Amino acid sequence: MSLWELFKGRDYHIEPSLDRIKEGVRRLGNPQRNYVSLLVGGTNGKGSTCAFTESLLRHHGYKTGWFVSPHLLREEERWRIDAEPIESQVLREYVRELKPLFLELNLTYFEAATLIAVKYFSDAGVDFAVFEVGMGGRWDATKVCEARAVAITNVERDHTRWLGRNLWEIASDKIELYRRNRPLILGSARFPLYPVALERARVEDLRVAGIDFTYAGTVSGSQTLLHSLRTHSLTLEEARLGLWGRWQIDNAAVAIKLTEEVIRLKEEVVKKALGSVRWEGRMEVLRREPLLMVDGAHNPYAVEKVVSEILKYMPDIDILFTGLKEKQWYESMAALRKFKDRILLVQVSHHRGEDIGSLVRGAKELGFKNVKVLKVEDLKDYPYPLLALGSTYLIGEIKRCFSS
Repeated sequence: MSLWELFKGRDYHIEPSLDRIKEGVRRLGNPQRNYVSLLVGGTNGKGSTCAFTESLLRHHGYKTGWFVSPHLLREEERWRIDAEPIESQVLREYVRELKPLFLELNLTYFEAATLIAVKYFSDAGVDFAVFEVGMGGRWDATKVCEARAVAITNVERDHTRWLGRNLWEIASDKIELYRRNRPLILGSARFPLYPVALERARVEDLRVAGIDFTYAGTVSGSQTLLHSLRTHSLTLEEARLGLWGRWQIDNAAVAIKLTEEVIRLKEEVVKKALGSVRWEGRMEVLRREPLLMVDGAHNPYAVEKVVSEILKYMPDIDILFTGLKEKQWYESMAALRKFKDRILLVQVSHHRGEDIGSLVRGAKELGFKNVKVLKVEDLKDYPYPLLALGSTYLIGEIKRCFSS
């Protein structure tokens, strides 16, 4: 049995508490203390920052664990050793072994996934483990990894039901990832992340983009370049990034600074590591002619950021969008309306997918002049450049369709 099957129908059941996961790792003998962990939180860019961080560690010769959330195609993607997903049979064995503990402690799906990660990385003998935060910081199960250093990429409105009604409250929740006397890397000095950090953390522990490390880069066609970066121990010039987009320059810089806190970086190795990164669902090109690109942007800030960026280089690209129940899909669609009066809509088959009728009504309310409904299978014959976004579940369905 997979973990997903065990928790089917309860995957979004959330009861804020760290007691369950702490008791879980205690019962296992605190395996998270057998390696060094790094933790990445924030509203957007967590996954890409983790991808850069893992690559930096691995290319410097270390054995890595990498905990990913969510998965796109296969649940096995969530747990990786040296960037390779766990084997299906191995995952089933962990689920079978730990199922009694999951049930006794009444763990959530994400807590159970985190517990598997903590044990799997210890059993595999990794040197470092990179954990991607699931949501927020105060109650996130990944805090159990006892991170040596933490990075927070940025703060925007997302998961307001759980994290807070405004940016200050959301930032305050995310800052709870911080551990006193451990480095806290901030990807932004903007309000409210930096002011909240100054209130809650020791100044000596802060490493802030634009203050403690500086960098510059550009996007040129299909290439993203980090032209320069300066930290207290590294000077980097003209590094090509394996991920596309201006924001990947920010993510790479944060990853470098985070990794610098635990190992000594070598310039040429850093360049190789940055250039080799591949990360599914982050401006990922599935087809070049005609172009089909997918991205996991699902909140208003990320959607606006992704679309505004890609339109600079491909102004005629069409946008395919979907939404999930309990998510801010209407606000994300409103962000799209700033750029386009045409929208393509699709409903994902996942039970959390928003009804296509609701999506169409929302698009018409927002003033889209051209609203077209597609099925995922229709994309195989779609003749124009297309960007699909709005849900990682949509990306998974598209990738399955194109791999069949």
